[in-house]
Amino acid sequence: MPSQEITWQVPEDLYRELLWAQEELAYPSLIDVVSQAVRRRLAEMRRETWRREFRSLQRQVRSAGGFDLGETKAQVVANLREIRRQVFEEEYAHLY
Repeated sequence: MPSQEITWQVPEDLYRELLWAQEELAYPSLIDVVSQAVRRRLAEMRRETWRREFRSLQRQVRSAGGFDLGETKAQVVANLREIRRQVFEEEYAHLY
């Protein structure tokens, strides 16, 4: 896998923590410790972004009045079945 080189100056205390983590967690090299930490942080950032976008979508749905699927479980099921029937008739009925 191609790679790029980064030169990174860190405070002495952070460097000592990285060395401690390498030894404590038995990583073969300091690069492995940093790579793992960066990958984990990037995954957290993606989850945070997804949550933020999801909350924004929820607010948009609420401000638009919701999905209007009904109040009870039976109403929601009935409305979703009707929507499914309509979609089938509009999109797929001509195939049968």
